[in-house]
Amino acid sequence: MRIVLASESASRRRALDILGLKYEVRPSRIDEKAIREDDPQKLARKLSEAKAHTVAQTTPDAIIIAGDAVVAKAGRIYEKPVDAGEAIKFLNSFSEQTVEFVTAITVMNSGSRKLETAVQRSQLAFRNLQDAEIADYVRRYDVCKFAGAFEADGVIRFADHVSGSYNFATGLALNDLIAMLRTHGVDV
Repeated sequence: MRIVLASESASRRRALDILGLKYEVRPSRIDEKAIREDDPQKLARKLSEAKAHTVAQTTPDAIIIAGDAVVAKAGRIYEKPVDAGEAIKFLNSFSEQTVEFVTAITVMNSGSRKLETAVQRSQLAFRNLQDAEIADYVRRYDVCKFAGAFEADGVIRFADHVSGSYNFATGLALNDLIAMLRTHGVDV
C-alpha cells in the first residue's frame, strides 16, 4: 500500500526519509484558522486529524501520514507569524522563558478509515536572547512557515535546555510514527 504525507513540510519529509520510506506528498491545504481550541494538545490533534481526513477523501487505498505542531507559553498559543515583525515579537517574548512545543501525528488507512493519533510535548527553556541574534535568525530562516517561528534547526540555538520529546526537530514523533505504521502493516 502506498504511503502519502499530507504535508509539504521539509522537516516532516526528513522524518520519513530518516525511516527510509517511499512516499508521495499531497498537502491537505486545510484552513487551519477554521479549527480553534484553547488547549494546545487538543488543537494539534484536531489539526492533524483534519489533515488526514482531507487527504484520505481523494486518496484511496493509502496510508496517510499527517501532523501538526503548536507552540504555547503561559496559556497562549503561538501560530505561524504573519510576518518577520511578528516573528521577532514572538521570539522576544520567549527570551528567558520555557515554551511548550506540541506535535500531533496521525496515521490513517484511507480504505478502512482506521485512524490513530499520538500527541507529544517538548519544553524548550530559552536563554536570554539578544536582538541581533533574533534578527539574524529571522533573516536566515523562513520563520513564517512555522508555528511560533520555530524552525527546528535554527531555534535550537536559543535553547538553554530541552526536555520531553525530540519531536521539535522533525515535527513528527518518530517512535509513535513507527509504532502506528506497524499497526497498519507497514514494514518499518
